[in-house]
Amino acid sequence: MREENIKNLIDKYKLGTSSLKEEQFLFDNVDKTDIGIEASSVFVKMNKKEIPDSFNDKLWDSFEEKTIKNSHFRYHFLAVAASILLIVTLYISNLRESKLNYTDKVALLKEAQNMFLISEETLPIENIIIESDLVVVYTKTE
Repeated sequence: MREENIKNLIDKYKLGTSSLKEEQFLFDNVDKTDIGIEASSVFVKMNKKEIPDSFNDKLWDSFEEKTIKNSHFRYHFLAVAASILLIVTLYISNLRESKLNYTDKVALLKEAQNMFLISEETLPIENIIIESDLVVVYTKTE
């Protein structure tokens, strides 16, 4: 039964359908009848390496470094895109505001003139008595 079991495992191994436990059992219990399996067994035994205890920690740390780098890149990319979008939006809105029609411009001009024009009736009358480079003396009547 054991030889049949090993032959079945060899067939499964050659087809690539064997599990890791079956392959390990096959490599540990190989006989010299099948040269290909024996060569594979010798190769596996010679190149088998022990996994260090801290391998998992180092692996997760390397994953975290890559995800942190990717998140920094995404953050900077989004910041640049938002800045460009803001500048373009301000430029477009500025173009729209500067396009006033003629009647709006006349209305704004009249409003500005009304703010700065002071009627002569409200101004006090001033008479200059003495004027020099340093001093100006005047009288005021209302």
